[in-house]
Amino acid sequence: MTPVRFLRPAEAEVDEAVEYFDQQRGGLGDRFLRDLETTIASVTERPLSGKPLTKLVRKARLRKFRYNVIYVVDPAEIVVVAVAHHRRRPGYWRGRLTTLR
Repeated sequence: MTPVRFLRPAEAEVDEAVEYFDQQRGGLGDRFLRDLETTIASVTERPLSGKPLTKLVRKARLRKFRYNVIYVVDPAEIVVVAVAHHRRRPGYWRGRLTTLR
């Protein structure tokens, strides 16, 4: 399996989502994390399965939550650029791509 690395802003988005969902209902944050982990596992097994957004960037949808995992497939690793809610402004994460090089 290909290793996965989250950019710090993507980690922060996960933390914010978990906190938000836990405030809505106890345990909902854990359900979000399980859904995210399932999506990440799928991406590591088949990195090119996500929908292409650009030449380098792909997205994979979570099954139960309205979030996308935005990622880049590098020969050595998969880099999660963003964990974005479907209603968030499209492409807000593009500036993060400069930190990959």
